[in-house]
Amino acid sequence: MKFITLITESKDYSKKALAIYKSFGPVYFLPKIISGLPMPQILSSISGYRKSKILNVFSRVNILVVGLKYQIDKKWIDAMPNLKIIASPATGYNHLDIEYARKRGIKIISLRGRTSFLKNIPSTAEETMALIFALARNIPASFDDVKKGNWDRLHWRGHQLLHKTIGLLGFGRLGKLVAKYFKPLGMKVIAYDPYVSKNTMKKMGVEKVKMDDLFRNSDIVSLHVLLNEDVYNLVKAKHFKIMKPSAYLINTARGELIEKGALEKALKNKWIAGAALDVMWDERGDGGHLKNNSLVEYAKKNNNLIIVPHVGGATFEAMETTQEFIADLVQKEIKKIRNYE
Repeated sequence: MKFITLITESKDYSKKALAIYKSFGPVYFLPKIISGLPMPQILSSISGYRKSKILNVFSRVNILVVGLKYQIDKKWIDAMPNLKIIASPATGYNHLDIEYARKRGIKIISLRGRTSFLKNIPSTAEETMALIFALARNIPASFDDVKKGNWDRLHWRGHQLLHKTIGLLGFGRLGKLVAKYFKPLGMKVIAYDPYVSKNTMKKMGVEKVKMDDLFRNSDIVSLHVLLNEDVYNLVKAKHFKIMKPSAYLINTARGELIEKGALEKALKNKWIAGAALDVMWDERGDGGHLKNNSLVEYAKKNNNLIIVPHVGGATFEAMETTQEFIADLVQKEIKKIRNYE
């Protein structure tokens, strides 16, 4: 029996991973014309032969390999009646309708819980460092100023990190990596995570604190919490109010961890000095979430907010490695299905 694979994001895809998918059937890619669109817009943006061809592929697909560009909701899943596997080289689930997929009996394969493998994927932790340095030293804003023909070093004075305190909200894989990176810089590292013991943190030279104390005492607060329904809106306006006016917030986890409107309010009221975001609420691959977005509008007019398009895991090395790892997992699942049948 052949298994048909549809890959939503094909750019620079691992040849090794492609070879694995091709070993058990045809492989298709979504065309660029529908890049990142929700399913209703996909169907309305194409017509004629192209539409019938895409719908024909959808009707036969057994394996959907999807990154973060698409929201795989009920409409997507219903368009693929023969879907058996959804595979995503990501740790988060908020781009997938997990509950509905499981009701349909579809197997979900992702990086969540793959602790041993993920130890060798430091990309998001490295990006956290990059955003902290960029914010503390005004790097994007000063570069923009140079492009305008200015050379004003005193105007763009920043802050050094030596003897500063970084507070990690979440002390899982990424929180531990960030702690490991910043300790040698002479920073004090504190963390809040109800699932990690005081002794575990102490062994890494990290002090366990209460959540409010983390916000109150940190010069930099960095979010490293895995998103689930229990932690939506975890960070609220009240947390920003107790931060130092000189403090920064970094979010490379998920946008939904921060209560809508709270960060914008904190920046406008100068409760904090700035923020850097790799993630936003309700992300869409076509950038639809950026339209009329008050945070984006704030960033256009102010230099103390940096926003980048969820590039934490987007390194050549990480993407190739995770694509191949997920393909291996899919291959194992296909073997199980074939043995069962």
